[in-house]
Amino acid sequence: MNKKPVKSVRAASVKEVYERMQEAYNLGFVIEVYQMAEAGAFLNPNLFMIDLYLPMKESTE
Repeated sequence: MNKKPVKSVRAASVKEVYERMQEAYNLGFVIEVYQMAEAGAFLNPNLFMIDLYLPMKESTE
């Protein structure tokens, strides 16, 4: 499946990641999550990166 990048958002906790993933999934986005820092990092608001994509149908040529 091809995908078109839409937006990247950051999250500070697993709970926030789950909430954002659920909302994006309900809107029809494809989601990729990356852990950007260690969990023990002091007050790191950018612990996770969530990339949102729109699913694109493969074109037939």
